[in-house]
Amino acid sequence: MAKISSCFKWTFVFFNSLFAIFGIVIIVLGLLGQPYAEEPNARTGVIVFYVIGSIIFCIAVLGAYGAHKESKCALIVFFILMCLATAGMLRFAIPLASARPEIYSILRDHFKTESNLTEDQERALNPIQEHFHCCGLFNGYRDWRGKVPDSCNCVNPNADDTCEMMSSRSVWSKPCGILITEYVMVITMAVLFSLAALAILGGLMSLAMIIRVCACPETQLPSFPLSYKPPKYTEVINY
Repeated sequence: MAKISSCFKWTFVFFNSLFAIFGIVIIVLGLLGQPYAEEPNARTGVIVFYVIGSIIFCIAVLGAYGAHKESKCALIVFFILMCLATAGMLRFAIPLASARPEIYSILRDHFKTESNLTEDQERALNPIQEHFHCCGLFNGYRDWRGKVPDSCNCVNPNADDTCEMMSSRSVWSKPCGILITEYVMVITMAVLFSLAALAILGGLMSLAMIIRVCACPETQLPSFPLSYKPPKYTEVINY
């Protein structure tokens, strides 16, 4: 006899199936990025994609199996993994949120030592400069080493935009590196905190199922007949 509500069980299985698909998507992204991973840092990023996708897929399959089969061992392991995942994501998200100024300064010092922008960086920066009204990475138009593209031209500035003169041209003074870093960090923190919240929810749901599975079975009391007929008078006399 099933001890867990079928609606609760299949809801848990459904969300774990979605997470399994999410893990497969991460693995596929790693496969798609592998042909472009020529540098050691890029190869490390691809390996990280493989590892994270595989871990998410395995944990999701474990949770779905434990709920479907009402396996106490699988649900306990899933609950422990959810606790560890929550602690790990908060361990990265909270220091990342508090260390944003330090990260900006580290990146700024790193890009000050760069000699020239690569061709890939130039192609990626052109649409960003035109859309976000910025120029260069962390040093403004100076990052282009005299070859400032037209996307840096200060055209139709808004109230928050600032421009500066470069010889006979007016270019955006705000570096794009600050904007890119801020967007990346905000998205990363949002993903980490969201996954931590989902891990807490998954842990609570698995804990509720563990309690239900481990509950003692209900014992039925012996039934007694409620209708009682006294013996007849003649039967009492003859006895």
